[in-house]
Amino acid sequence: MRESMRRAMAPTEAEIAALPLGSNAEAAAELLGNGGGEALDVGCGEGKFTRSLVGRYKRVHGVDVKEKQIAAAKAAATQEGVNVDFRVASGEALPFTDGFFDLVVFSNSLHHMPNAEIALREAARALKPGGLLYVMEPVPAGNYHHATVLVNDETDVRMKAYEAVEGLAGAGFTPLSETIYRSTRDFADFDEWKADQIDRDVKRKALFDARPDEVRGRFEGCADKSGGRLSFTQVFRVNLLHKADA
Repeated sequence: MRESMRRAMAPTEAEIAALPLGSNAEAAAELLGNGGGEALDVGCGEGKFTRSLVGRYKRVHGVDVKEKQIAAAKAAATQEGVNVDFRVASGEALPFTDGFFDLVVFSNSLHHMPNAEIALREAARALKPGGLLYVMEPVPAGNYHHATVLVNDETDVRMKAYEAVEGLAGAGFTPLSETIYRSTRDFADFDEWKADQIDRDVKRKALFDARPDEVRGRFEGCADKSGGRLSFTQVFRVNLLHKADA
């Protein structure tokens, strides 16, 4: 593994400690500013990141394959009083015309796509010439990754997603920046995290049931407990790319 990929996919504990601390919304605000135009969040889930784009773009859209997630995203947008076009759709078959968007985002979602390369080709199709592609992915490093790996080890799919993004260089896209930062996640206890994981994917319940003491011991053992909660560092990476002008 070359050094640039190692730092992007497997930073050391010392490198992680030196990373800037911030949230995904803060990173997007710094990297994107007030972009204007049409923005799309692919694999938007319940739409928290999607809603953070409102006000910086003329119109914000979000798609996800799960009806339950889109229903929750619509409810949250209504509660917050923001206008977002949420739709049930696949990232590999976007229901939008060619060159419609000024920005396409994959917010913690590219590694969940059945085929990252196809999803990126769809994003490229939907982007205007001169548009931006923003790919935010969790990095398989840090104590949150180590704490949760027995239940949700996404190392391989995250590597494939990263390789797919790298493959865009010279294929109609110019890489503008690669930004790596750390965020803090905390839970009241093991049971809060367990419920969240099973809600995300019910198949994970079998992993909890098969090794309950080991899963709990690893999760609690990796946590920082100094604040009265179980606190972790999660590492994220953002790759920002520019689609070539026509």
